[in-house]
Amino acid sequence: MHAEHREFRAEWLEESIAARFWAVVAEHPDRVAVLGEEGPLTYAELAREVQAVASAVHGASRVGLLVGHGPRMVAAILGVLTAGATYVPLDPAYPPARLASMSELARPELVVTVPEHKDLLTGELVDLTSMPPAPGFRPVTVDPGSPAYILFTSGSTGRPKGVVQTHRGALFQIRTHTNNLRIRPTDRISVVSSFSYDMAVTDGFSALLNGAAVVPVDLRLHGLGQLREALVDGQVTIYHSTPTVYRYLLDSLSEGEVLSDVRVVILGGEEVVRHDLDRFQRHFPASSVFVNGYGATEISFVVQNHLTAAEMGDDAVVPIGRPLDGVEIELRPDPAEGEIVIRSPYLAGYLGAAERDQARFGVDPDGMRFYRTGDLGRWSADGRLAYLGRLDRQVKIRGHRVELGEIEAVLATLVPRAAVVTREVRGEPHIVAYVLGQDTSGLRERLAEVLPDFMVPAEIVGVDTLPLTPTGKIDTAALPDPHPGPAPVRAVNLPAPEAELATEIAAAWGAVFDVREVDWERSFFDQGGHSLLMAKVQQRLEGVLRRRIPLTTLYAHPTVASLAHHLTTGEPGETGAPSDAPAARAALRRQRRRS
Repeated sequence: MHAEHREFRAEWLEESIAARFWAVVAEHPDRVAVLGEEGPLTYAELAREVQAVASAVHGASRVGLLVGHGPRMVAAILGVLTAGATYVPLDPAYPPARLASMSELARPELVVTVPEHKDLLTGELVDLTSMPPAPGFRPVTVDPGSPAYILFTSGSTGRPKGVVQTHRGALFQIRTHTNNLRIRPTDRISVVSSFSYDMAVTDGFSALLNGAAVVPVDLRLHGLGQLREALVDGQVTIYHSTPTVYRYLLDSLSEGEVLSDVRVVILGGEEVVRHDLDRFQRHFPASSVFVNGYGATEISFVVQNHLTAAEMGDDAVVPIGRPLDGVEIELRPDPAEGEIVIRSPYLAGYLGAAERDQARFGVDPDGMRFYRTGDLGRWSADGRLAYLGRLDRQVKIRGHRVELGEIEAVLATLVPRAAVVTREVRGEPHIVAYVLGQDTSGLRERLAEVLPDFMVPAEIVGVDTLPLTPTGKIDTAALPDPHPGPAPVRAVNLPAPEAELATEIAAAWGAVFDVREVDWERSFFDQGGHSLLMAKVQQRLEGVLRRRIPLTTLYAHPTVASLAHHLTTGEPGETGAPSDAPAARAALRRQRRRS
């Protein structure tokens, strides 16, 4: 029998995240709290790890967390909060230069990490794997208005900006999520996004502050097959991801396969379209609920549209829904169609952001704070909000918020002039950079030393001139097609066994890229690939070759020729060293982590 949903009470917003967690530990010590790769962790077991972290960081006011995506990160977050400090997640998949920039802005007094990541950042490091038990540690009382965490988003000035949310603001998010989805202790909630993003904050705390179980899945490390296995084996009941990840996941399932334990599917971070509803109807139970959500790191979800299979219409674009309790949505300056403005007392704030970004926040004459999202919306006749796109140069790349100006700012340190735009490739936006001069060699690698992989342009095109509008701005519409014709494919002479295997690999690449030919000696990433496409290649190759191929092997050998050589001989090839692909270095770092 399913446990009944219990309302997340309004008075709990005046506590702290840690206080709520420890109340749940006292009530449900033997329930499963985290389902990781190494097995389940009960609330009592998690509590012991949390106490060890809290004791080790006690006295610090701000703590960086350079830990992987798993149970250790969950314990580290709760440990820092139990110690009364603010946590700053630092994703080890990011290049060291970006980690350093985030650390410089957030100024953590110490950084909790694990041995495999200790060389990514300097400063006072605390080893998470060698913390002694501290069973007597008690949670530090904090004011609910004090900062709980600092997350980072892309900044137009070339510097990431920190979003600071309070305990009260985070608990408001959890209360909304809990009550809207009727979360109960028997639920198991996936955490697919990095803990550096508000999506993971909402998912993780919504489980752990309600006695439910959190199921973290490192998609970048293990691929789509592991995500499917985690959902099935972990009996996940609430699935949450970006539409991009959702599409790759469901398109990888066999015909007629149904994820039967899932009762709620939540998508957010990107536009949801009619085909997403069709996928939902094919691969989830008829009793499941589909939720199209909209929000921002500055407050998380503010609008949701809940649909059952029977309520799905034929609209090409799915409305994002109605405002949630505790927030007001206004469209300005035209109340029928205009910029989406969020009014709420639970808005976060910026740490060290540029004046232009700080100006997005304000206070209305009635004393209510507001945040201008930069998104365009329109009210429908039935009172639901439709998302119409961006008003500025911010884009969503596989669910990540990206300021194209940040990429241009980094490029400006490397080339005389550049323009960065997005182009539609295989139905999704790809970043394309245009730079003055024909020599673009090494630029992607140098960008990858500063930017996370989702911000590194899929292509960099050298041009003799950047076209201008009459007002002197770059005319992005007049920039040349990055694909003027089929790219030349270099002939490669390989020994017979390798050549046969390379043909299969090239066929898998071609199917994923939707092209007839691929270059056997050019990196997967330099031909427009990214981590989700690599996960599709992994699935195809494992099906054809009938052997397990770790995703990190594909990252480490990112050319057809080098992968064929490695899989045939077990030796690294002459081409395709990790430096051939910006994502490979991060993948190899992730391979070394345990959580």
